[in-house]
Amino acid sequence: MLSTELRDAALAFSHALREAPAVADYVAASTALAEDPSAQQVMLALQGPQASYLRTQQAGLTPSQEQVDQLRRCQAAVRANEVLMNHLRATNTVKKFLPVAAREVSASLGADYVSMIAPPSSC
Repeated sequence: MLSTELRDAALAFSHALREAPAVADYVAASTALAEDPSAQQVMLALQGPQASYLRTQQAGLTPSQEQVDQLRRCQAAVRANEVLMNHLRATNTVKKFLPVAAREVSASLGADYVSMIAPPSSC
């Protein structure tokens, strides 16, 4: 069981992290995406052509013009969807922010925060 002081510090950290602009924007963008079935459909429509294109490339083959055209159409639909673009931007921003936050926490703790929260490695 956590000490009251440690519990309070963990709660304060989680609240501060959630209120950081990058995290708040990500949460808002994720909520908007979850509430927009048309944006979800556009993203799902991209997955099939994208997977097909990648499988072809990984097999050492050149994707067909139809595969290229279909992928480009789906990518254009994603770029045209404001909810998806906001989510992608917010995701990229939070990916840059979290390592910075982890470094700051490590500096404050005087220990490597990332290694402390990492799951144990298995043999």
